Amino acid sequence: MTRPTVTQARQWRPERLREVADAWDDAAGHLQTEVDELRRSADEGRDGWAGTAAATGWERLASAQMAATAMTRGFVAAAVAARDGAARIAAARDEVLAVLSDADGYRVADDGTVAPPDGDAAPLLRLTSGGDERVAQLMMAMRATELTDLLRTALDRLGAADTETAHDIDQAFDVRAAATDQGPAHTRPAGVGPVADAAIVAAWPSMSQDRIAGQIAAMTPAQRQHLIDTMPAQVGNTDGAPWEMRIAANRINIADAILDQRRTIDRPDDDKLRRVLGQAIAAQHLDPASAERMWVAAHADAGLRAAAIGAHDADARRHIAFYQGLLAEVPDPGRREGPASESMRPRQILAFDPARASLVELIGDLHSATSVGVLVPGLNTTIIGSAGTTETARRFVAAGRGSVAMITYLGGPFPTGGPVTGLLNAAEPRFALEMAPRLVAFSEDVERTLAGTETTTGQRIPVTFIGHSYGGSILGTAESLGLTADRTLYVEAAGAGVGVHDPGDWHNRNPHVLRFSMTAPGDPIEAVQGFPTGPHGADPDEMPGVIRLDTGHRLDGTVMSGLAAHSDVLSEPSDAWRNILGVITGDRGLIQVR
Repeated sequence: MTRPTVTQARQWRPERLREVADAWDDAAGHLQTEVDELRRSADEGRDGWAGTAAATGWERLASAQMAATAMTRGFVAAAVAARDGAARIAAARDEVLAVLSDADGYRVADDGTVAPPDGDAAPLLRLTSGGDERVAQLMMAMRATELTDLLRTALDRLGAADTETAHDIDQAFDVRAAATDQGPAHTRPAGVGPVADAAIVAAWPSMSQDRIAGQIAAMTPAQRQHLIDTMPAQVGNTDGAPWEMRIAANRINIADAILDQRRTIDRPDDDKLRRVLGQAIAAQHLDPASAERMWVAAHADAGLRAAAIGAHDADARRHIAFYQGLLAEVPDPGRREGPASESMRPRQILAFDPARASLVELIGDLHSATSVGVLVPGLNTTIIGSAGTTETARRFVAAGRGSVAMITYLGGPFPTGGPVTGLLNAAEPRFALEMAPRLVAFSEDVERTLAGTETTTGQRIPVTFIGHSYGGSILGTAESLGLTADRTLYVEAAGAGVGVHDPGDWHNRNPHVLRFSMTAPGDPIEAVQGFPTGPHGADPDEMPGVIRLDTGHRLDGTVMSGLAAHSDVLSEPSDAWRNILGVITGDRGLIQVR
């Protein structure tokens, strides 16, 4: 890192970096369009061309497509890094400018050295020094030294932000492994001859997680990287793959999802207009004459045309903004000290598959954690609407000050809908039945990943699975199918699980699992918990052996109760929230039972 000069700091314009990011996004879209066209042409041209020349041609074409695809991913990742960097550089530059403003009247050298002003001491300093000129001069000298330290520190932070941004952009464009037409030597699983990456991952669905983990462990670093680059969807979403590989692969998967949404935005305007007007015509059941008038009006009215195109792009832009956030760096909630600008960390996405509504994220540091929580949310949770769930998890990590790691688990679609349709969909057990086996498999992956990780006292890291609302039914159903957990916590849960009517229906693979539950008084979910003909099983609050936790009071002293308590027990500082934290950490001093 090189400390910038004061002149450089004054001249820097971080907004230019944001303009570059926009240009890289556009470049990704344009390049992807060309790659798509190349792929279509290649598919159409395969008929009628065979032989050695054809084989060589198709091989080289595939290599070129891979290189171009890698470059589009690089543009997407670099754009996110540039925007993050622009924000960091702008904040650091503002700090430099603030110190320079405070040093107004003092002599500031380009290297950040501040000296007292020429001439007599300022009247204010003479006044505060009791009129003693020598005291005033001493005070100005001390202030100059203080300003020098502040300015140089600010310049150093600016230089660090610049260096970090350059590093992040460089990493984003590091597409060597994916772009090469001669990848590393093919991987050899034990007892098998050379096979392609596609053949390796094709066998994973029928293999145990331990076998998958062992197969990957036998690979060289270059082979593992090649597997990430060529098969990111499988690597990023397979239990058994090392988490560091899943995180790296999912950065590629997220970039691909952004590029997929850009296909919508990069359609020709007339195509967008045709789609939007076609939907409007169908929804309003317009006759041909009325439809023609709408079409003519849309072409004649620039404002109407722009509105239609904007409506067409709106959903894609929302998805892109959310996905870019997944690639961006965020403050480390477990950091104990230091400036916020120095606590930025990449997000750790353990699973990402929009087609399956799957998003799993690790928050915190497993190396410092002494406890881990896995949060399964409930009704109306979607990938792009999951920010609230993430923030809830981040608050628990922050409260642990480095000792707590959290995982948010969206293992498939959740029931969604308004006040009426949402409740009707929540009565469907199929969401729990579909997601529970995936949660069971993931709990095995968590157990294996943490097997070699111990606390500073040499103890195994305990894992708590938390099911909130409909997530409680998912959790209970997973327990009936063989979930592995040290603790389970049912929070305002819809039930104890599909088909779970007594503790004997739970089959947690940990015979010493501790189970907890909490439901705030007046939460409407009480009306469906344990309903005899309900789909979600017994009321976990009434299950023998389950420790019932008190929801207590809010921060303002009022009772935690009513409809708002359904979500507030997880998100608002309160007795209930501290109870949940106590279960996660195993801190009996925080736990209050009913």
